[in-house]
Amino acid sequence: MFSEIKEGTTKIIVPEQLKRSMFYNPKMELCRDIDVASVSAFATALPSRQQPIYIDALAGSGVRGVRIANEVGMCVHINDRSTPAYELIKRNIALNALGERACAYNENANILLLQTRYEMVDLDPFGSPVPFLDAACKSVKRLLLVTATDTAPLCGAHTGGMRKYGAKPLNTDYHTEMATRVLLGAVTRDLCKYDKAIQPLLSYSTAHFIRIIARVERGAKRADACMNRLGFIVQCFSCGNRCVCADMQDLKRECTVCGAKVRIAGPLYLHAIKENAFCEQVHDELGKRELGKKSEAMKLVDTCSHELDIPYYFEHHAICKVLKIPPPPIATLIDALRSAGFHASRTHFSDVAVKTDARIDAIKDILRGL
Repeated sequence: MFSEIKEGTTKIIVPEQLKRSMFYNPKMELCRDIDVASVSAFATALPSRQQPIYIDALAGSGVRGVRIANEVGMCVHINDRSTPAYELIKRNIALNALGERACAYNENANILLLQTRYEMVDLDPFGSPVPFLDAACKSVKRLLLVTATDTAPLCGAHTGGMRKYGAKPLNTDYHTEMATRVLLGAVTRDLCKYDKAIQPLLSYSTAHFIRIIARVERGAKRADACMNRLGFIVQCFSCGNRCVCADMQDLKRECTVCGAKVRIAGPLYLHAIKENAFCEQVHDELGKRELGKKSEAMKLVDTCSHELDIPYYFEHHAICKVLKIPPPPIATLIDALRSAGFHASRTHFSDVAVKTDARIDAIKDILRGL
């Protein structure tokens, strides 16, 4: 049985019961709202003579691709290997009268991506994107969008980070950001194999998934420079100190604060995971549109755009628990850090966390004084 719903300004037929063969996840509406605004913002900046094609390679019910065609006005290819999903995609294209802009495919995603070069490639798999990442990186010309829902191996909660993503994550208090950067590192390495470089435009993690939206640029020199953005995070589980190390040869095995042995996470992406100007464009696009998760999307993107480009954060509630003091409001801590000469900001990764260039000992001293 099926029912008709509405996301944004698009009508969608979805199965009334969850079926993997025709997958539709209503919890991902927030992500799809941001995608519509992001693809629109990116496409607006392209030369007017170009007619880019966007592919939703693992489409399920086809909701994301149909929305891009309907709400952005782009030419889209919408693919799913499942025959029931393919039939549902065709119904959703017809429901919105998008026959001239949208084409349905019933192919193996890897084969389709290897056969065709697409300006914009979107991977939204059920689980890990790894089985499709190489083909996507070979196919994409301009914009790559990737989702991962297998957050446990990415953040170090379960094994598999090294096996799947070629990196060793650590299960820290900033595990959601670590997972995002491990995924970005894997995408970077796969793109660089084809002399392509990544420029993250908007990367975020919320609920059960990680989402990356990134510009792709060609050139061996750019790819080499991109590889230099990978490195390591040094974590002390004794005192909570953490720092960045760009080169394995410079790694120190003892904590610079307490002298305890440290652990190493990486390689992962250390540089900025968003572009502020692009985030502002996406925020403006969200404000102009009819969207179901408009307020949540605008808040998330706004927070992302104002985050410091530091590859970790500090959960101040956890620090206060160790110090056996009540946690102050996050705004009070940020103001105190800035008054002490440090940079500090909120982060979308956690409502009770702060990004700062202060060391853990300085943060503890400031918290004791509040």
